[in-house]
Amino acid sequence: MKAITLAIALSLFATEGVASDCYSRAGRDYKIDPDLLQAIDFNESSYRDNAIGTNQSIGYGVGRMQIDSQNFPHLSQFGITPEKLIADPCLNIYTGAYYLAIAFKRWGVNWRAVGAYNAGFSTKKPIHEELRQVYAKKIYITYRQIKARKNQLSIQKDESLASN
Repeated sequence: MKAITLAIALSLFATEGVASDCYSRAGRDYKIDPDLLQAIDFNESSYRDNAIGTNQSIGYGVGRMQIDSQNFPHLSQFGITPEKLIADPCLNIYTGAYYLAIAFKRWGVNWRAVGAYNAGFSTKKPIHEELRQVYAKKIYITYRQIKARKNQLSIQKDESLASN
């Protein structure tokens, strides 16, 4: 799938700190709105590079996008370790975009797939669908706030230019 893209992109960012355009680059490469990636980042870690969280089943998540420990065996084939995910925020954002792209490929570009980023793909129990819906709603609210803030900043910039 996009494993080759992931490997190449991740190697480009391996030594880079948080670039102001990590969301833009990952969004461009995975065809995901960068603001959606930012909304997930905020909800997962409050933009904290070194965030460590536990998940409801087993394991833990690391970094800004809370990459789940169940994915570490898969990521190891690209040389990605939990330590690298914490040390390199761009790598973490790119990895989160990679997993969101997998959800979009599986379920389409919709809020249910966004919910699967956090709650997984299981359809065995109704609770899984509920968890996806709760998560997607949180992300949607944050996403709309990011869009509104950008719109307001754009209006202010336009007004400032018009007054000069």
